[in-house]
Amino acid sequence: MRRFAPLLVAAVVGAAVPDARPCDDCVAGVANFGRVDDALWRGAQPTAAGFQALAALGVRTVVNLRHDHDDAALLAGTGLRQVRIRCRAWRPRTAQMAAFLAVVRDPANQPVFVHCAQGRDRTGYMVAAYRMAAQGWTAEAAIRDMEAFRFNHLWMGNPGFLRHLDLGSLAPAAGPPP
Repeated sequence: MRRFAPLLVAAVVGAAVPDARPCDDCVAGVANFGRVDDALWRGAQPTAAGFQALAALGVRTVVNLRHDHDDAALLAGTGLRQVRIRCRAWRPRTAQMAAFLAVVRDPANQPVFVHCAQGRDRTGYMVAAYRMAAQGWTAEAAIRDMEAFRFNHLWMGNPGFLRHLDLGSLAPAAGPPP
């Protein structure tokens, strides 16, 4: 039995967290792509061709987390709606997460594609908040998923923020994103 105990532990842990892996060539023009579920997709800053590909795949709404970049010119002619929630990689904010979750939870917006520059840090903590609030994941499982999508450990405070996140504070937000 002792020989099989490590295998049993590995099987249980492996089953607890889906095998989420980023894909750099699944959608042309979108690096670090991943499909979270039917309502939410994630990735790095798309090119114009990337936005066209996302539109062709049925995405309705793009949440841009970049504080210094507007997607309007790249979205022209795609039919995609842009929602901007200006975030910093090193400073997650509960109000921004609540606004993000309100966008994703609205069926009229789905599927939603969320991105920042590289699809790692801002996108990572927003998807982690979604995993915890909407999918019932533990903080540790959501952090492992964030790390699988190339989270930059320079922002070492972000996992701690997620571990102490009050999910009750993420009720649907009223008004425009902060």
